[in-house]
Amino acid sequence: MQVFLRGVAATLVVLVSSAAGAAEPFDKLHCLKYASARDYPVDAILFGTDRGEVADLPFMFCVARRGDETVLLDAGFVNPAYAKEWGVVEYADYRGLLAEIGVKPEDVNLVTLSHLHWDHAGGTSAFPNAKFVIQKRELEYAAGGMSLNKHAQIGFYAADVLDLVKLAWNGRVLLPEGDQEDVIPGLDVYLTPGHTIATMTVCLDTTEGRVCYASDAVYNYRNIEEDIALGLGLDLGASVDSYAKIRALVGDGVMIPGHEAALFETPGRFEFRKLTDRVIAIVE
Repeated sequence: MQVFLRGVAATLVVLVSSAAGAAEPFDKLHCLKYASARDYPVDAILFGTDRGEVADLPFMFCVARRGDETVLLDAGFVNPAYAKEWGVVEYADYRGLLAEIGVKPEDVNLVTLSHLHWDHAGGTSAFPNAKFVIQKRELEYAAGGMSLNKHAQIGFYAADVLDLVKLAWNGRVLLPEGDQEDVIPGLDVYLTPGHTIATMTVCLDTTEGRVCYASDAVYNYRNIEEDIALGLGLDLGASVDSYAKIRALVGDGVMIPGHEAALFETPGRFEFRKLTDRVIAIVE
């Protein structure tokens, strides 16, 4: 099974402790499961699969570090009551979960938001010292250009969008337009739409090579290996087009999808190390 295994900038430099340290690759990268959905419909992940098939679905974010710089890839959510409406349970408090890798929410300097769905952008309030990076088109669409079509609105939570607008007004949001390399040294962002209008993939330079966090541009490895469109997407054709771009971006590096159960069930299969039931080490 092919799984893609190992094989603005000026304004953000202030987020790191020193220019010399900023140029170094990230030497730690962990992915943390903060919640789960049991018996989730597989056709909501893999378009066209048999209705009635279900699977467990992890909800996660990843944490990259070098020196005293900490970058969070997606912000998850901090409203477990709302999450239950989606059948999402087993929520872990962020402070305790991050402590398992020696990080506090206050340590986070930068948060990349792949898109504005509630389970990826609903946790911004947990990181008081962070700046946030999201595609300008994604925020504009969610804040003012959202289609009245109810399908297009699935996954967006108005309070999360308003929170991000307020953060932007306070100078804490950076808005790349399309692909931008070296948002900070060693961190690149790429437009990979389909799931939403401007879903973003983040690629990192690490001590073990290039790692790209696709988030919901790719739900799981089958999506990208078999060119199976996302079960939930604004533009299913664009989602498949984005797979080709992501494959090129990853090269012989590592790709992390947004909701791959096998990452936590059998991480050794991907040459990752399981630290706890909720934490895996990608780079250490």
